Parts: sequence; structure tokens; C-alpha cells
Amino acid sequence: KVIFHGNIALHVSSCVVVACCRAPVPRVRGLCGAPDAPHPQLKIPGGRGTVRDHSLGVLLHKDTRLTVTQAGGPASGGPAVFHFHYQLSEQHASCWDTILRGERLFIQIPPGQPAEGSKEGLTALLEFTEEKLKVGCVFLWFHKSRADRLAIIRTFHYMGFEMVKPGDPVVPARPDLVFMAYPLEASSSDEE
Repeated sequence: KVIFHGNIALHVSSCVVVACCRAPVPRVRGLCGAPDAPHPQLKIPGGRGTVRDHSLGVLLHKDTRLTVTQAGGPASGGPAVFHFHYQLSEQHASCWDTILRGERLFIQIPPGQPAEGSKEGLTALLEFTEEKLKVGCVFLWFHKSRADRLAIIRTFHYMGFEMVKPGDPVVPARPDLVFMAYPLEASSSDEE
């Protein structure tokens, strides 16, 4: 699968840690059999073809449950890709990969049933985004054809997300996708 935003396409593959995740940062096995460092594939139409960003993910945050890494970004000529890994237990984790474009953070709701603890992981992601990243709005997106589309819309509407009208220029022109937006307020530390 490929995520399109503007003139950037990100390839989506499964997250190694949990089968429930979809990640724009592919994971491959290293020489020792463990997952290798993430290398997002970026394809810019009209550019030089598919290239790999050889910069390793940068650790931005780590505590007992949440680990946040970043790959790509303006220095590499593309959007920043953030990987949020929320450890629920020794065997279970919730993974969310996001794309930061300007002051907008885009998150895909993975296909299939939500994993146990995914709401807790998403809440941690939103709290980190609001406190640490300079993001004006978070956008969730998922396919319109999902059988649980209305339940997803109700759930995220309850959390404060609003529907984005089709054709709105702030999101990619994709009639097969539903976008929901969550505007973030400036943190109180910025106001002091």
C-alpha cells in the first residue's frame, strides 16, 4: 500500500512488533535476525525515483511505556515520519506511524479490528504531540469501505475529532478515504 500526500508517496507495510499496526516505516531483518533500523522509502514524482533515506531514526523520547523516534524530515527533503511505540505489556504493544507535513500530523487507522490497548497508545501519541511537537492539527484517516466506519467516526468524534469535508485542500484529494481532524491548542509553556 502507498500513502499519498501532496507530491509524496510513502510505502506502508506491517509493523514487526504487533500485527495490528500499519507502518509507513518498513522494518527488515538485520544480519543478526533482529529488525534493522527503519529506512523510510520516499518517492517524489518527477524526482529521481525511489530512494532510501539512509539516516537512522532519531530517538526523541523514551519512558517506561512510550518510545518516539523520527526518520526523515526537512533536512532529508521529505516529511518527518514519527514512530510511536506504546508498550502495553511484555508481549503487547501499540504502534502508530505518522507523517508530519508542516504543522499537520497524519495518522492512519490500521485496517481490521483495533488492537487491545490501541486507544491507550493513541492517547499517549496525542499527548506527546500536543506537548512536544509544534503541530497545529492532527488528522486521522481510514478507508471509506470499512465495515466499522460509523463506529470509528463516533469514537473519534467523542474524543474531539471532527469530520473533514471531501475536497478540503488541507488533506489529500482521495475520495476513497475519510479524514478527521483534531486541532491542537498552543501549549501553556509557549504562552509564558
